[in-house]
Amino acid sequence: MPAIQLATCFLVNTLSRAKERENLGTYTKQLQGMLSRNIPACTWLLRFFEEQPKLLKVLLLLCQYDDVRANAVDLFMHVLRTLAPGAVFEMWVEEPQLSKEEAEDMEVDESDRKAVTNPIVYEHTGRPKSVLVRFMDTLLDMADDLPDNWRNFEQYFQLFYEFASIGPDQRRYLLKRRVMARFIDIFLAEKSPYAEFSKKRNRGKMGDKATQPEFGHMVGMCAVLVKNGDLQRDFDEVDLEIVKHQEFFSKSLYNNVNMNALCDLVAVFCTSYSFSKDLLETTKQGMNSVNASFMQPYFQILTRVLAIEDQRQSDRTKIGYRLLKFIVEENTKHPKIVAEVFKYVRDTAVPRLPLLRAIFWQHAHLFQEYTYFAQGETSELELLHGATRSMLQSLVPPAAPVAEGKQPPEPSEESVHALLAELLEHVADAKAQLPKVGEDQTGDHSSQIAEFLRLIRWCIRSSAQKQLVLQHADELLDLFSTIDGLKNLMDKNKLELVQLLLDAVRVCPEFKAKLLADDYVTSKLLHTYIQIDSAVPASITYNEAATPPFYELVHLLCKADEHTLRSVVTHQNFSWAITFVYLKNNFQKAGELIEDVLRMYCTSPASAAFRKERIAKFVEYDFRDDLETKPVAFMRYIGILLQSNEDRIQFCTTPSITTPRVTPFLKLAQALVDRQWKGGALETWAETMQNACQCLITAQSESTIHSENIGPSVILKDVCAGVATELCNTVTYDAAWSRLWDNLRLVLETLTSINKHCLAVVVCKLRDWFKEQFDKGAEPYVPDPFYDMCLSVASRAAMLPVSARRPSPSAAGIDLALLLACINMTKDVLDLLFWCVDQPSTSEFVVFSDCLIFFLSHCFGIGITQMGQPHVDVFLKRVVPQVPAPAPQVVQNLAVHVKQSLADFTACEQGDTKLASAASYLNSVAVAVDIVCGNPNFFVLVKAQVRRELGNLTSQELCQQVGAVLQGKRQADFQLCIANVTSMLSDNEEGKTKI
Repeated sequence: MPAIQLATCFLVNTLSRAKERENLGTYTKQLQGMLSRNIPACTWLLRFFEEQPKLLKVLLLLCQYDDVRANAVDLFMHVLRTLAPGAVFEMWVEEPQLSKEEAEDMEVDESDRKAVTNPIVYEHTGRPKSVLVRFMDTLLDMADDLPDNWRNFEQYFQLFYEFASIGPDQRRYLLKRRVMARFIDIFLAEKSPYAEFSKKRNRGKMGDKATQPEFGHMVGMCAVLVKNGDLQRDFDEVDLEIVKHQEFFSKSLYNNVNMNALCDLVAVFCTSYSFSKDLLETTKQGMNSVNASFMQPYFQILTRVLAIEDQRQSDRTKIGYRLLKFIVEENTKHPKIVAEVFKYVRDTAVPRLPLLRAIFWQHAHLFQEYTYFAQGETSELELLHGATRSMLQSLVPPAAPVAEGKQPPEPSEESVHALLAELLEHVADAKAQLPKVGEDQTGDHSSQIAEFLRLIRWCIRSSAQKQLVLQHADELLDLFSTIDGLKNLMDKNKLELVQLLLDAVRVCPEFKAKLLADDYVTSKLLHTYIQIDSAVPASITYNEAATPPFYELVHLLCKADEHTLRSVVTHQNFSWAITFVYLKNNFQKAGELIEDVLRMYCTSPASAAFRKERIAKFVEYDFRDDLETKPVAFMRYIGILLQSNEDRIQFCTTPSITTPRVTPFLKLAQALVDRQWKGGALETWAETMQNACQCLITAQSESTIHSENIGPSVILKDVCAGVATELCNTVTYDAAWSRLWDNLRLVLETLTSINKHCLAVVVCKLRDWFKEQFDKGAEPYVPDPFYDMCLSVASRAAMLPVSARRPSPSAAGIDLALLLACINMTKDVLDLLFWCVDQPSTSEFVVFSDCLIFFLSHCFGIGITQMGQPHVDVFLKRVVPQVPAPAPQVVQNLAVHVKQSLADFTACEQGDTKLASAASYLNSVAVAVDIVCGNPNFFVLVKAQVRRELGNLTSQELCQQVGAVLQGKRQADFQLCIANVTSMLSDNEEGKTKI
């Protein structure tokens, strides 16, 4: 006990007052542990605070720190729960009244006399025997000070809420002491029905603009008492009067005080129909006095009232409908409030209140006008229109009952039809909300009827509904003309109406036939106002959404009628669409539709003159600045226009009067290469380019390009160089580029078959790129498709007739082949080099090539392990003897391998797993040495370098070292290897004999 007493005093008088009290919570829990199951200690603690009410008041009300008050409540509740079981039987026992002498000694202040008669204040008949009750009474005595300490009383109410949750005896105590009535009286202040009995006539105002008092636990306590008690037996008239007072609910709703607890109270009291009516009236008045952001508490209460299932539920639902209808009608100038009501109906009434949903559906015609209602700010109106549309959709009765846990079924066809018929009757009313064409427009009307039209679209489902739309086709088309005539930059009304017309054309053949019969497409539809302002990002976003349905509508009508197709494609506005929607702006879906319309027409025999005209215009069009947007579209457009050989010849050979005509197709390819377009653009270009160039060959137009003195030849070489550069820049990409390389290889072959000078450009470009990579000291990564393409180019160049031109394509091809052999000494590349060595005209190109040094350095360097392969050895034995003098790097590489191979072999013992690989390595070196011996100049330099690497050994020393190498190993297996190496190292024949 002394330890507990000391700890309690330290907690209350020291730690709770300290500035640094991070351990307050831990200390409190430790004290609770000491108090657990220690009834005398708990009793002492309550008596300690009962006898010091000021200290208790400081802890729970006057202290400004939330953590101190919260820990105090935790401590007290722990003690109260510990004492509760043993205190049940003595809780209500009171000690006798004061004696006459004691009563005369007590002085009663006159100002308190009226408070004594306050019906909500319990009159004691004696001193409670239970220390628990006395402690709670001490707390209740602080109630009059709550208004002055409203910032701090949250934990005070929390203690009473948790106390009420302990059990029935605790709740009986609270009801006997009229705690609920007393707290609600404080909450209501001057509006309390018992305000006249208060000690303080002018109660201080609780709360300010930034902070509201926390009454949540108080309302929670009331809910616990009401839910767990008998209204007839446990509650007296005072409690029931004040807790059912409408002002209590009105203020709780307005301040959004613990709505879950408040709903629990409503669920109990609304079994009385009269109370329900009063509460709904209170709810209506409250909803009509707040703005949209504060309506959720009222909706929550309304749902709880209307969800009560009894014989008066239907009556309450009708009152609830009239309430919501009143709010809608009273707030027509506040669209956000109306929108909140409709969202409540959609999100809550439809899934949870079937009776309210049925009434709203019965009167749905009253709310349709709110889909195009026109009073208020644009943003608020858009919110209202959308909420109305979604509400009306949700109200439509389903075709079958909704199964629990499953998606709701489709709406009833009959109900949808009725809704659609009602909506179509209001088309003229919706049109009247728009300004007339030519009038000054005030405000933004671009989305005025968008949700109205979207709702009509949603209703088009069955054949009967399609016929209904057909009956109103003239009204809808007239509405389209009105909207388009306003020429709004971003008109959501037009977007939705185009979608509506598109849906009608899709599902109703008669509607499509009507448009075609009236020639509506060319007379009206193609004259639709479309503006694309690239400087306004919102305009681009709008047109990305608006152009696809419009051009899909055009596409469907063109697909149905050849006359319409011809009229559309030859229309000037469709030419504008090709340029600005298809080619210049990144509107992919709309571009695909325009492209398909164009393809449908260009593939017909009647389009020859059109294609010729379009090709001529395209040739004159400066399109280079537009390649950043849709290069593939340009390629596809060209492919659509070039349907015949005549089209291709016209495109590739269009002359110019003043200067040689540079083919625009090749200019386009050059621009693509300059901008380093990857993947699809070059691939599409390559496919079309191959077809166009092949057409030139079959049409015997070679003379227009063979000459070196005209523009196409120059640009061809530039394009080929650009293609080669592009390949080199993208060589690090592997399998994804295989198709592109294949296509470009075919293009290069086609171009070089037209003009051999292009081949020289390409092969030189590739050779220079490989040399640049080797000069950097790193072997380039070359995927197989790229290697094959380069080898194809090298083969074609190496086999060209030798000319006096420099650089010679043959020499460049041989250089490229040698560089490719450095990467992978395949049989194909060595066969090509072997063929070049055998040809008198090209053999010197091989021997005197700078790239041969790269190759030999590779063979006697990192490629040493390939020595011993027949196709490698044969080629080297043929070419090495003709090399005038090797480069120092080649000599150094071979000498290092000789030293390293001997060292690796020496380090292996008989039976070592590494002996075979060391022997293979030594054998490859021996083969290289044997090949080197075929060139005396080469041999002398290598031998001198090897001797230096080995420390300038004499023949005697060399003999000893070789003997040590052979000791313990099977000499016959490696005799040739040692002989070849030592032949290089010996000074003379005597040395060889010794070895």
